Amino acid sequence: MRMPRRQTSGQQIMLRTPEMSQQSTPEIAVINGVWKVGTIHDDGRIRVEVIKGVLEPSNKCSKQTSSIMFERLEPKGFTWKLVCKDTKLFFFEEFKKYFIWRQSDDLVYQAWIQSASHRYKDLCSRARDQLDNRIGKNVWLSWIEEWKTPECMAKTEIKRNNRKGGADVNEYPATHTGGSSSARKTTTLLADDYTRDPFNPELFLYTHTKNHDMKTFIDEKSAKIYEKIKALRDERSRPVDGSSTPRPVDENQLYYDALSGRNSRNKIYGIGSSQNLFYALSSSTIAHISNSSYPNSQDYEKLQTELKVMKERMKEMDAMQQRMKDMENLLARMSDNQNQ
Repeated sequence: MRMPRRQTSGQQIMLRTPEMSQQSTPEIAVINGVWKVGTIHDDGRIRVEVIKGVLEPSNKCSKQTSSIMFERLEPKGFTWKLVCKDTKLFFFEEFKKYFIWRQSDDLVYQAWIQSASHRYKDLCSRARDQLDNRIGKNVWLSWIEEWKTPECMAKTEIKRNNRKGGADVNEYPATHTGGSSSARKTTTLLADDYTRDPFNPELFLYTHTKNHDMKTFIDEKSAKIYEKIKALRDERSRPVDGSSTPRPVDENQLYYDALSGRNSRNKIYGIGSSQNLFYALSSSTIAHISNSSYPNSQDYEKLQTELKVMKERMKEMDAMQQRMKDMENLLARMSDNQNQ
């Protein structure tokens, strides 16, 4: 099995503003009028699209979002939650100057703001250690004062201990073996080897075993999770009475159930950015969309897509239940014939 390709550090992606000429870039590509994600539009902006809940190309969108944030930083905005709504909308309006899309603004905004929250968290994390010249000194000093408060320091200590898994160590233990590659990129690489999309238990096993050997787990937590996955698989695949054929198992649903679904942060442990590739929106996300902070638009497209996926799954479940009933009826008739 191939190892995920490492990203080369130091590579910079040049983003072109609408005012810049696009004649010298090789990325300009509209083949027979077909929209291609990541290419340059006629006005110089990069074409983007929300795919499985993620704004693609994610690396270019993330880099430009991070750069935009330095244009307006607030003295009280030492966490993303405290950044005011107007500033977040300002970031998004600036984002529009570099990117163009065909989907609704609200759909793109929901995907963008999820990424933006992570980029802002990274910005603040780096600012804790060292002043970035792009951050105003008055803003940075205000953040430092907030971070020094007993309440903030207590929260930081709790998060640090959680990150260490409760172990009394100086260095943070590894939580996966995927390196700098995102789970979505690892999923793509594994798909080449499997000639299909990997199931989540396979992705988890690959990214949580040493040297990807599929047997030596990086920590006790990962080992316990996989044992739970195997136990649940054995239970669900057990043949029905009178049959020797194992029942089919939905591996991705199996993983979801073994992890007890999403955690308090709306995340599914162990599969990182690939969770949107497999699972529908949570009820909290749907509620967030219905109360969108981006004005004058409703996110019909995203909800319709997720609803379609859920309906297809319901059809599969109905078909499975009907098959089980047919088998039970057949077994009952066979039993009656034997008793006669």
